Amino acid sequence: MHEYSVTKSLVDLCNQEADNNGFTKVYKINVKVGKFTGFSPDAIKFYFDYLRPDTKCREAKIIFDEVPIRIKCRDCGKENVIDEPLLLCPDCGKRNIELLSGREFYVESIEGE
Repeated sequence: MHEYSVTKSLVDLCNQEADNNGFTKVYKINVKVGKFTGFSPDAIKFYFDYLRPDTKCREAKIIFDEVPIRIKCRDCGKENVIDEPLLLCPDCGKRNIELLSGREFYVESIEGE
C-alpha cells in the first residue's frame, strides 16, 4: 500500500514541474527505481492510472529503469550484483556489506509540452 503515497507524490511532483516549465501536459515520466526499495513498478503503474485523470499527467506514460542491488564486501573487497536483498557476500559469505546501489527512487526526467 505504500506505493499509493509514493505514486501520489510522483504525480504531484510532475504536475508541479509541468507548471514550473510551462507544460500544458506531461507525456512521459522516466523513473529510476532500485530493487532494494521493494517498490513494485506494477503497483505504481496501477495507482498512476488511478491518479492521473484530471492532471497534466492524464496522457503520460511512466517508464521504469530498474537499478540492481549492487554490494561490496568490506572483508574480501569483491563487488557483486545480487537478485535478492540478502546482504551476504556471495564470495566469502561474510555480512560486512556496503550497499552501493538499489535504494534509488527518483524521477529522472519528465517530457511534456
